[in-house]
Amino acid sequence: MTTDSIRTLFITKEVPYPPIGGVNLRTWQNINIMMKFGPVGVFSASNWSPKNTSLPGVTLWKHSNVARERSGWEKLENRLWWLYRDKHPDANWAYAKTAAEELEATLTEFQPDLVIIEEVWLYSYLNVLKRYRCPIIFDNHNVEASLLQQRHSSVQGLKSQLKAKIQLQHLKFIENDFANQATQVWVCSENDSNLITQYYKQVSPTYVVPNGINVAHYDRVHSGECNSQTKLQDTQHNLLFLGQLSYSPNTVAVDLLINQIFPRLQELYPDSRLLLVGRNPTQFMQAAAQREPRIIVSGSVPDVRPYLAAASVMVVPLLQGGGTRLKILEAFAAGCPVVSTAKGAEGIKVRDGEHLLIRNQVEELVEGVSQLWSNPSLGKKLAVSAYELVQAEYSWQAVGRKIELAIQKLFPELENRFTL
Repeated sequence: MTTDSIRTLFITKEVPYPPIGGVNLRTWQNINIMMKFGPVGVFSASNWSPKNTSLPGVTLWKHSNVARERSGWEKLENRLWWLYRDKHPDANWAYAKTAAEELEATLTEFQPDLVIIEEVWLYSYLNVLKRYRCPIIFDNHNVEASLLQQRHSSVQGLKSQLKAKIQLQHLKFIENDFANQATQVWVCSENDSNLITQYYKQVSPTYVVPNGINVAHYDRVHSGECNSQTKLQDTQHNLLFLGQLSYSPNTVAVDLLINQIFPRLQELYPDSRLLLVGRNPTQFMQAAAQREPRIIVSGSVPDVRPYLAAASVMVVPLLQGGGTRLKILEAFAAGCPVVSTAKGAEGIKVRDGEHLLIRNQVEELVEGVSQLWSNPSLGKKLAVSAYELVQAEYSWQAVGRKIELAIQKLFPELENRFTL
């Protein structure tokens, strides 16, 4: 390490840019913040090959297509994951032995002073990193064992319940071992910090690094200068849900929107639309859009800002999940009022009636959206307070200050050299 910079290597599941989901948004945030400390490299592993060959501002990027490189023996091992307590089907998805060799070569080439590895699903690469002997940060986007346990209640059938139980046991072992072997653990909120302690008692030093956003990226939406190209701005009653639609907590929330919340709103506001924006919509969502033309399912979009510009309310009826919802922060930065369940707003320092409306039951959610549509001045009041909050607590500048404190614990000799 030089006396005035830190070389940071990120290990990521999927390609972090362009950021098209919560995982990528958080990782891209942290990459940009760590660029303030010195050169950043990225090693990404997924089951596909990207078209782009570089990442903006990143000094070195290596990508491994694990599906193409996996041997027949590895495929068999993955099918027998339940025999090994340190394996899990989701953790095996982004791993191949050839990719581990490529990572080792990348470490030798880039010579990082620090490695940040995202999510528990990259646990299988930990042995390679430990051989390199530099500080390792485990960026735990969610306490995954908690998420899996939340979903247990909906699992049907004896065989499926047994499989879920074994998966949970393996996941707890992996997450606990990862959190203890890492030099530091980063989590998204105080809630997740408490969950880590609840599940695993003693782990490595843990720091809250919130999900944040580049607030300036949404300035044109916030100022009203972003002209939506979606041709959806001919009504003031566009209801927006944003996120990866195949992600289980989002799928449950969207089912609730389609089956219960939106039909009630249509009775009150016949011109209303439901905008479901995000990649991998389910067949149920696509079928609903075919039956009802006022349900718009976009699929993956290159830029969510036109949809934020078209929306008059973002609704977040989440019943399960972890971390913090970047979709809410994006709405705050764009000046779009939010109605959310308490679970949806979990981990964000919000107050009901000041930054957003918190409503937990179907009728309450319908009433909250209707309240904003019938009283635009309330929406404007909430939006002003929410914008001030996202600037103060969840901008890249605010998150950067928290990261700086964590990094100084690893490299005290660099204290006061960086001001983010």
